[in-house]
Amino acid sequence: MIIDKIDEEYRNYKRIPIQTGRSSYAIIHMYEYQYDHIEDMMQNDELLHKMCQVDFEQSADQFVRQLEGQECRAFIEALRDRCNEYIQEDLDRIDKMRIKLGKPKDE
Repeated sequence: MIIDKIDEEYRNYKRIPIQTGRSSYAIIHMYEYQYDHIEDMMQNDELLHKMCQVDFEQSADQFVRQLEGQECRAFIEALRDRCNEYIQEDLDRIDKMRIKLGKPKDE
């Protein structure tokens, strides 16, 4: 199944602390509502509101704030560059699927 292939991609890589500066590291924990009992960390009404009202700008701001000033500009620039690469890869995948399905590109 394609889901198994995606799961394998994210399971089978070496996880190391993320160096955000000369002497600072970050470890990111991913939580999934369905499996990780995230409701133990947040009030149910707050959690349900967040699930319905996704604010990606606020989430990105939280990510940067949680680095707590321990990052350096070189890390942020490298992160930006990798994000731009990811976006381009994703757009390329979408274009390939459109071609495969014979659908015209949106104007």
